[in-house]
Formats: sequence, C-alpha cells, structure tokens
Amino acid sequence: MRLISEWRGVFTTAARIGFREFTTFYTWRAWVFGWFLRLVAQVVFFGSIGLLVQSPERIRYMVIGNAAAVVCIEALAVITSTVRERALGTLALQVASPADYSLTYLGRGIYCLIVGIVSSTSVLFVAAAVFGLHLPFPGLLVTPALMLVTGASAYALGTAIGAVVMRFPAMQFLALNLAYLSLMTFCGVNVPVDYWSGPVSAIAQVLPLTHGLDALRMVLGSGSPADVLSSVGQEIAVGGFWLLVGILLLKQAVTGERRRGTIELSA
Repeated sequence: MRLISEWRGVFTTAARIGFREFTTFYTWRAWVFGWFLRLVAQVVFFGSIGLLVQSPERIRYMVIGNAAAVVCIEALAVITSTVRERALGTLALQVASPADYSLTYLGRGIYCLIVGIVSSTSVLFVAAAVFGLHLPFPGLLVTPALMLVTGASAYALGTAIGAVVMRFPAMQFLALNLAYLSLMTFCGVNVPVDYWSGPVSAIAQVLPLTHGLDALRMVLGSGSPADVLSSVGQEIAVGGFWLLVGILLLKQAVTGERRRGTIELSA
C-alpha cells in the first residue's frame, strides 16, 4: 500500500506540473476560439459529407466517428513529450530522481487525455446540435466515460510511439500526424473497419479507437448492454497492451540514451 501511495503521489505531482504548463500555452479564450473551434469545424466538415449524399445515417456515422477521433488526436500529442522533455532538460532530471521516470512521464502528459475527453464530448454535442441529431439521454451520461477509455488507449499508443521518437526528434510531428490519421482512416471513423482488406482490418482490431468507437455508437444507438461491455473490455485490453509496450520501449529508449550519453540532447 505504501508503494502504491508513493506512485500515486509522484503521478499526481507530475500531472499538476503538466497542467500548469498547459495553462501557460493556452488561455481559455485561445483554447475555445482557436483550438476547440478548429475541432468543431473538422467534425462538421466530415458530417457535411452526409448532407452531400443526402443520408441522415451517414451524417450520424461521420459525426460520432470524428468526434470520438478527437480524443485520440488530443491524447496522441503525448508523442511529442519525450522530445520536449529533452529540450527542456527535464528528462535527465526525471531519470536521475528516485521515482520511476515512466510514472512522471505518463503523469506530465496526462493533461492531453483530460483535455481530449472534454474536447471530444463537447464537439459531439455541438456537432449534433448543428446537424439536428438526436442523442439518447442514457447514452449521453456514459459518453465521457467511453471517451476516457478510448483516449486512454490512444494515450498508451502515443507513449509507445513517443519512446521511439526520442531517438529521432525531427520525426515527432510526422509520427503524430501519421498516428492519428491512421486511426481516423482504419478504425471505423468514416468507413466501417471491414471496408478494408483482411490484414488491415485485423491490424485495426489491436489499435485504439476501433472498439471504443463501436461501444460509443452502440450506446448512442440501439446496442445491447452486453455488446457495449464487450467492446469496452476489448478497448481496455488494447490500451493495456500498448501501455505495457510503451513502458518497455520507454525504459529501453532511456537506457540507450544514457549509454550513448545523449539523454540531454534534443536533436
């Protein structure tokens, strides 16, 4: 219990530092009228494809899918964290401290996930109002929880990718863009997963968003509780897998940087 308490203390302290950094980059006006408005425009753009083909079902499919993708876009921003930590000189300090640096790393970027949950849920409500979509009240209550599960899974994937990017700092934004565009393309956001070939569909099953989005669509549609719980369980399993991979890759990457004496270099 003492160890768990210590881990919680390290994680929450790192999270507070991360949130403080976030508030230095954004005021509420800049976030609402800049970033959030951009996310709304993106979801409305894709939802408008349903208007183009005169299909209410397609509008609903696109709006829900792209709103769920927002939490992944936000959570995957953790990919850039390793490079930022090196540039600020804080990665070496985390490694040198008695605490497990994987905890501090995960905690400092957790604001990406929290903000993503708020963004994706709010964007869904705004886009639904724009297109006049009916969202059932019981489903609305669990929507933030499903965004949490989906975003946490994407956050774990971002941790794994970020560990790789540590060795190639110039690739950080390319990796970020490829990651979230791949999820948007293959995980059922705009077209069903089974639209793709067998191997691609199989890969999508072990990527974040696929099962979480299925659960969200069922909750906001007519899915059974058993099916929803099954999809949520699969999304949690995917997230757990990528979290384990991410932590292992992060430890391996830091060990390599220490061996080469380059842990304080950002390029």
